Amino acid sequence: MALPIVAALMYSYGSLFFKEAFEHGITVIHTFAVTSWAMALVFVPLLFVESAPTPWHLFYQPILCSLLFFMGHWFTFAAIRRGDMSIVVPAMGTKAVFVAIGASCFFGKAIAPGMWIAALLAAAGIYILGKSDQTKLKGVSIPIVLTILSSACFGFCDAAIQAWAPDYGSKGFMGMTFLLIATLSSFFLRLAEHPLRDADRQGMRALGIGAGIIALQGILVAISVVNFDNATGVNVVYTSRGLWSVLLVWWIGHRFRSAEKHQNTKVLLTRFLGAIIMTLAVALALWESQE
Repeated sequence: MALPIVAALMYSYGSLFFKEAFEHGITVIHTFAVTSWAMALVFVPLLFVESAPTPWHLFYQPILCSLLFFMGHWFTFAAIRRGDMSIVVPAMGTKAVFVAIGASCFFGKAIAPGMWIAALLAAAGIYILGKSDQTKLKGVSIPIVLTILSSACFGFCDAAIQAWAPDYGSKGFMGMTFLLIATLSSFFLRLAEHPLRDADRQGMRALGIGAGIIALQGILVAISVVNFDNATGVNVVYTSRGLWSVLLVWWIGHRFRSAEKHQNTKVLLTRFLGAIIMTLAVALALWESQE
């Protein structure tokens, strides 16, 4: 299980570069476009190794998944830009609960009783993380709200992929989905405050490194799922990115112009507790999903 641990570390580390890019004036639109194309370079080649013919009558399926993924990434980067990494990344663990909800509501799969316990644990973790957010607006943590919206989009997207990809052709489905995401992100570049070529050089450097790291960790997760034949175990280990994010912020956050390290010890310990509870919630949710 070394690969998913490395992937979790890479996600947390790569996200710090996004935070640095935002500090240099890089917009959410720029971040989304560059990251989308980095991931497309990784997954689009799957289109050329798919042996099954493309079922064009099912083309709406990768379109819907690309839209969900698009919105999920958008909410994620908006949350990272606005909030602290040590709050946002642990809160991403709520995705596992939304996968179960999506599979039940849209694809007729039953929700196991233990999933409700996982949901309560996730709610407790979110409450603890939210309490430690010192940027709340009228008592509401906007980064937490954005992250939950992101998790809902990603969770429903995962549920749809699990249901649709086998009949479509798994490799072709993933390749087409990421090609559509990258193409859609390019259209949104027109809405950016300034062209990508005029962006701050240091910010673009941080963005490029972050996007590359996130794309590479996506490969590690995919390899882990295939080689270990244990998607549940891989995802539980991968959820440790919430814990790593808190530790990395405390250890090297200052190198990325992050002020989070200067939070008092009580705040960081509270966030670490919230991250542990979120990890337990995801572990239970994924375990129940295999029953």
